[in-house]
Amino acid sequence: MRELKVTDIKTGEALTNFTNIGKNDIIIGDRIYGSIPGMRYLKEQGSGFVLRLRARAFSVYNGQGRKISLLGRLKGLKAGESRSFEVWYLHEGKYVPLRICAMRKDRDSEHAGLKRLKRENQHKKHGDEVSELRSAYNRYIIVATSLAEKVSASRVLELYRMRWQIELVFKRLKSLFRYNEIPQTSGLIKLDQTAYAWFYGKLLLAALCERLVNEGRFPLEKKRKIN
Repeated sequence: MRELKVTDIKTGEALTNFTNIGKNDIIIGDRIYGSIPGMRYLKEQGSGFVLRLRARAFSVYNGQGRKISLLGRLKGLKAGESRSFEVWYLHEGKYVPLRICAMRKDRDSEHAGLKRLKRENQHKKHGDEVSELRSAYNRYIIVATSLAEKVSASRVLELYRMRWQIELVFKRLKSLFRYNEIPQTSGLIKLDQTAYAWFYGKLLLAALCERLVNEGRFPLEKKRKIN
């Protein structure tokens, strides 16, 4: 699936914004996409998913319809260990099964995640205090997935980590090429037209720079003239 969508500030981030989703695609998303409406939408499209869950994403239940805590099911996990188990969520009065895969972070990753949460709070002018629940969730990588049990929990989490490589690319693009400074409406030119032209122009510039850097790092061997 390759799709670029430009929206106004009133449109929230949601999987339903994307229409170019095909059957047998596997959609990987961060915390903001880990919601029941998003999962239902992907199921309707015939797509698989690996979506990270945030604290208070939605309530989950056991097989008897009793509300349970995801964190309670993760007690005893050691750093680097993963676990897979089934829970249920409530949709239109029915309990729907959902597979959860989770891994306990190591100490360095947990500390780095906590620092990010504090920075987010500061940007939202909430101070640098992180709630006890968010701090507890920060100890784990917790994802919901439609992938069957034959795909191990460690493999599911490895698939989710691939998303982070893409995040790093965009982080670098924002830093070097100011990708986050999308132009505003100008005259009769629509915002989406301007943004698309701006985005692809920046992408071309980044590709050219990467090519030049790589050629400088790994120069082609000069062919020797044979007399």
